[in-house]
Amino acid sequence: MNKQYQVAVLMALAALFTLAGYEFIRSASTVLFKSAYGAENLPLVMAAMPVVVFLGVALYGRILSALGPRRTLLVTSLGSGLLIFTCYLLVVSGSKVVTPFLYLIKELYIVLLIEQYWSYINSSLAPDTAKKLNGPITGIAGFGGALGGTLVGMTAGEWGTEAMLLFASVSVIPAALVSNLTYRLHGEPEVPTLVESSAGHMGWHWFKGNPTLTYLLVIVLISQLVAAVLDLKFQGLLSIQFAGNPDEETAFQGWFFGTLNTSVLLLQFIIAPVLMSLVALRWVHILMPLIHVTAIGLAIVEPTVFSVGLAFFLFKAFDYSVFRAAKEVLYVPLGFDERYRAKQIIDVFGYRTGKGASSVVIVLLQRAGVLMSNYYLAAGFIATVVWLVLIFPLTRHAKATQD
Repeated sequence: MNKQYQVAVLMALAALFTLAGYEFIRSASTVLFKSAYGAENLPLVMAAMPVVVFLGVALYGRILSALGPRRTLLVTSLGSGLLIFTCYLLVVSGSKVVTPFLYLIKELYIVLLIEQYWSYINSSLAPDTAKKLNGPITGIAGFGGALGGTLVGMTAGEWGTEAMLLFASVSVIPAALVSNLTYRLHGEPEVPTLVESSAGHMGWHWFKGNPTLTYLLVIVLISQLVAAVLDLKFQGLLSIQFAGNPDEETAFQGWFFGTLNTSVLLLQFIIAPVLMSLVALRWVHILMPLIHVTAIGLAIVEPTVFSVGLAFFLFKAFDYSVFRAAKEVLYVPLGFDERYRAKQIIDVFGYRTGKGASSVVIVLLQRAGVLMSNYYLAAGFIATVVWLVLIFPLTRHAKATQD
């Protein structure tokens, strides 16, 4: 097995462990927050996300400059596990105040770790190899999400929501060991000095001369607005359906995300590689918002747990598979700082800020007396149309860069 394939398999295994643990904390942290403060306050905690993620990415940039990519991944992996374990101890002691912090930690740590895996993969794979392997990489990682979600569904009702946090904190240990081994075996990419590479630790400098990065950031922000409103609508409907039964809701969400992650494997192992090999990259990107416009449109006609859940399901399914595989190809020809610094701005800060910024607007409108739950689906539909329009300049500039 050559180096490119070894890197792909090992980093995919690290992501497998991380995503398995994430399923334990995803459902648990959401239910714990809703039990403490109510589903109607989810936009409030999500509104704090841009600040938390900005600080997290800024800290990551400084650690990267000081320690390099291998040790940065090790520190952020083990540090995430320690933070989650501390939250677990506070939750079991009866603290409700920690639940919003737990929710925000959950949102930050998963993208921070996953994007570091992809930064190394994109530094190690040639463009043609990336088109073949990006789907299977997400597929191997997706086994972790499928397994984790299924285990939550099987155990949350009996062991309790709080116990799920303990599993999440432990899962980062094998992930850290495997990712660190990958760096040890295959080395670190050459790291330019900070003076040569950018004007700061975070990498904002690179957006000035690269339209591809700018369009990617805007599309990610818009796509996560769609994710936020679908999530909020879905969570609101679930709170009504499972009122007074938090452990049952945690189990249901575990089964939901477990089924989602299992279904995604088909997209990751079969659909994504076929599309990436046979269909032009522009058309793969165009297909994503077209699917979501259709699903959200159907949910608008009849907004039920099933129809909204289906729209949310499809968004997450394609975001984890085809969209991820197609998006990562755009990073492969770029330099170290664009892959390790600008990418974190787009895929960590951008992903979470898209949710957080939309939540700020939602909170302000709610305070003004607007019943925002009635408009979540319409907002998602409009945002998806804008996403579709932006695909054309994105792919035009990306093709020019690759040529």
